[in-house]
Amino acid sequence: MDDSTKKKKQKGRPPKEADKLSRSINLKLTVADYETVQKKAEKVGLTATQYAREITLKGGVKSRFTVEELNLIRQLSGEANNLNQLAKRANQAGFTHVGNEIFAIIEWIKALFYDR
Repeated sequence: MDDSTKKKKQKGRPPKEADKLSRSINLKLTVADYETVQKKAEKVGLTATQYAREITLKGGVKSRFTVEELNLIRQLSGEANNLNQLAKRANQAGFTHVGNEIFAIIEWIKALFYDR
């Protein structure tokens, strides 16, 4: 068998047929309306075009995390990491005074959730 008659084995799954966005609708807005759409889209983490498509096709936009909520999640993750490090040190060395630091972090986390 020479190389031209060999069939190459396909690796992986077959490529998925993509739904291409091939049609467009032009929409004219006032400056104020455009800014409103931009702000609403930014608030839910979408571009204005994606936002308009969601509103048109689904009648609404499922709210994603806001920028503020993402920052809170990031802060909470950092504090959880700190708490784990303190717990590890306490377990390794048998510290009893590490408990005060842990309780301070717990109070900070509670304040983060209940101040909203």
